[in-house]
Amino acid sequence: MFCRFEESLDRSTKEAIDKYQGANLYVKNLGDSVGDEKLRELFSDFCTITSYKVMRDPHGISRGSGFVAFSTSEEAN
Repeated sequence: MFCRFEESLDRSTKEAIDKYQGANLYVKNLGDSVGDEKLRELFSDFCTITSYKVMRDPHGISRGSGFVAFSTSEEAN
């Protein structure tokens, strides 16, 4: 039974990766004042954003990078 769970998890993980392949952008050199909403604002004029996140350390301080995912890889390009 555990093997089936692992297989199902592996399959769903692969499907999620395939779905967003090429549509997820890594953004670096973000200023300290750029938070999640500012990141969304900066990219929302281009296309449909499905998710966005500024990476932070355990103390909540920005790491200066983040991710923006668009609905398709064409939009990300």
